[in-house]
Amino acid sequence: MKVLVRRAGRRDLDPIHARWLRLREAEAKADARFAPSKNADPVARDHRELILADPRTAFFVAEERGEIVGFLHAQIEQNDPSYDVERYGRIVDVYVDDTRRRQGVGSALLRCCVEWFASLGMPEYHVRTPIAHPDAATFFERAGASVVSITLSARVD
Repeated sequence: MKVLVRRAGRRDLDPIHARWLRLREAEAKADARFAPSKNADPVARDHRELILADPRTAFFVAEERGEIVGFLHAQIEQNDPSYDVERYGRIVDVYVDDTRRRQGVGSALLRCCVEWFASLGMPEYHVRTPIAHPDAATFFERAGASVVSITLSARVD
């Protein structure tokens, strides 16, 4: 079944939020450092409402028969002034329902997002994926991304 990918609107915030919670649960199962805070649900919901209106942010949804089966959240970032590239695109989150993975939904979301980045003159995009989810890194590598840095994490006691 072919999916429709489009920019999200206010009416899409609840289905996006439900999938965002699933994404966070999966990340926390794989690595406890990704566990959401106790108030993540209302905070994320309120924050998403605010950033939906920000022209530097875009949410894309993949829809099939009127039901959202995935989303992608992207934004434009200002780079450190010491770098040649002033601004770049950043993919914040991508989620595709389990039953729709490996069927082109993520690729369709990514295509729309890259088109949006290009329309704004972004020369590149960045995305971080948890090491515990190697499928995510593989997905982006197949789309042409390559590792340029590694983020390390350590507890401060």
